[in-house]
Amino acid sequence: MNQGSNSLNSKDFDPQTLLDRVHGDLNLLHELVDLLAVEAPGMLGRIEKAIQHRSASELEKASHTIKGSMLQFSAHKAADIALQLEESAQANSMAGSQILLEKLRREIDVLQQTLRAMLQNGSSH
Repeated sequence: MNQGSNSLNSKDFDPQTLLDRVHGDLNLLHELVDLLAVEAPGMLGRIEKAIQHRSASELEKASHTIKGSMLQFSAHKAADIALQLEESAQANSMAGSQILLEKLRREIDVLQQTLRAMLQNGSSH
């Protein structure tokens, strides 16, 4: 299996679209990745709090916010999980929300590792 930058591309994440979005500016991408590292725990925390308090309206807002962030990073799988949380909340259902939150946490961890690898590969050229 090819371990080059193509291995970062999948149906879950599209690095080329992300690079196009930042016009190939790796410094800007680095700043965005750092910002994600700071912001993601709070966004996930708001989802967790909404689930604990069984607040569908807060879950919908928090899920919508994180979905937008994931789409900005071309992280389709994470955005899809956030959308599932958002749609559950819209249906006033909390069923399965905790499982979806754990999937989202894992997916964001993978995204952050992938983004760091992408930056490392990009800066070595």
